[in-house]
Amino acid sequence: MRLLLLVLLISLACVQTAFAQTTPEALAGALQAAARAGDASGYQRLLHAEGTFAVEGPNFAADLGRVPQPTATYLFSGIRLDGPQASARLSLSWERVPGQMSRVLLPVTLFKVGEVWRYGGESLQALPAGKYSLLALDMPGLPERAAIIAPLLSQAAVRVRDTLGMEVPDAATVKVYPDMAVLSASVALSLQPVGGWNEPGEAIKLVLPGGANPDQELLRVLSHEFTHLSVSAAAGEGKDKRIPWWLHEGLADFVSRAYWTPGAAESRRGRVAGYAKADWVPLFELADFNAVPESQWKYVYAQGLGLVEFLADTCGKDVPMRLALAFAETGEADGAAQALGFDSFSDLETKTQTWLVAR
Repeated sequence: MRLLLLVLLISLACVQTAFAQTTPEALAGALQAAARAGDASGYQRLLHAEGTFAVEGPNFAADLGRVPQPTATYLFSGIRLDGPQASARLSLSWERVPGQMSRVLLPVTLFKVGEVWRYGGESLQALPAGKYSLLALDMPGLPERAAIIAPLLSQAAVRVRDTLGMEVPDAATVKVYPDMAVLSASVALSLQPVGGWNEPGEAIKLVLPGGANPDQELLRVLSHEFTHLSVSAAAGEGKDKRIPWWLHEGLADFVSRAYWTPGAAESRRGRVAGYAKADWVPLFELADFNAVPESQWKYVYAQGLGLVEFLADTCGKDVPMRLALAFAETGEADGAAQALGFDSFSDLETKTQTWLVAR
């Protein structure tokens, strides 16, 4: 009897949820309620399986589960119906950190399934890009400006191949956003504004830089994010999560540093030497993106690159990637280090610090 009652209550909740989404405005309210409550599964149920948010959506929802957004506000405007779907503008605001409100406006697509509306994510416009997929947020002027990225994709892919010996997957998809706030809002509401992003199975996301000659900055970001994509593909589905975050970023910066300015390269070199000498954060504390506080992100990139440079310079250009694949196979630091001939991971880390201080 109790089991039957539980089933009836769950069914009633589903019916009530469906009823509540019979208008786009009601869908906005349901998204807002799930975000404020940190209800990851509830948020994910509001997504449409075929929208641009189909892949990113579960990760976005999982972030809400970890970091609820009690001040989030969702509002659709400019709704235009087109049969079983609609276009709209999503006005999204939230307090990412106390006392600091974030606000973005996103063009989005909504889908109607029977009588129920689902969220499909951002509206994107496809651009010609050869074997790759290039998409730009459907905002006035952005697709036209984003077209400059297409000829740079193969150049960035060659950089990855020449540095790490890996091919960028042909199915690589790049999505272009107007600024860091909008990009970050499409990834996770807890994420600080970033200019580039990639997670396994997701599209690469980047911000179109300003200035008269953006090619160098685009190549830097593209080669960095293409490296993430290629390393994840080489590790294999599920195993790439065993590779620590600092190594993911170290490999990506090792490839993209070819497009750094001399000043940026010298600044990073000095910073990592200083960390190695007196301010080193143990790498095991920098392994999990979700557990590393934003104040320590600078150590992830600097120390990760430092260790990759140490291996490439002293052991061979192919060794950093061998370390990543060893992590993917063993899932633990000592085993990965021993696969390269080091006594332990502590041995590898100590020798890295010594080399960084002396070079």
